[in-house]
Amino acid sequence: MEVLTADRVRAVLDYNPETGIFMWANRPLSDFANTQAYGAFVSRCLGREAGSPTMNGYRRITVDRVKYLAHRLAWLHFYGTWPSQQIDHVNGDGCDNRIANLRDVSNAENHRNLRLMKTNRSGVAGVRFDARYDNWAATIWEDAKIIHLGSFKSKDDAVAARKAAERKLGYHPNHGRAA
Repeated sequence: MEVLTADRVRAVLDYNPETGIFMWANRPLSDFANTQAYGAFVSRCLGREAGSPTMNGYRRITVDRVKYLAHRLAWLHFYGTWPSQQIDHVNGDGCDNRIANLRDVSNAENHRNLRLMKTNRSGVAGVRFDARYDNWAATIWEDAKIIHLGSFKSKDDAVAARKAAERKLGYHPNHGRAA
């Protein structure tokens, strides 16, 4: 399989870095690899928004019969190279593909900008009530290990410990935001 290039993406898609929206480019039919197969598609889709939403909140676009995540195509279209790692949506909205909202980061860095888990009952990432001891516990992930930050009589103290650890370990300010 041939690797998709920035030139190819730019030939078939127009990308607006301010809005993050891809539109099927108004290009001559000769720009398409297989003119006969793409003829009906081209006349039907030119000038329309490209792709469709996925079940997990991202947008997917098919180019030359291969499906790509729109945020990765945005990076390729804008910078001319594939991202070297993962693309993080800074604001947590997987459909917001504005270039200012995208950053190329490691898996660990991407996990430092996660939304609050649906199963969280305290409202704060890494803070939970421990009914056995009638106190609040604070934890944080570092180097694939859970670090216990302490047990506290008040929720506010547990939250303060967690937030201090997030700052110290370089967590993104958006980490733990409500979904």
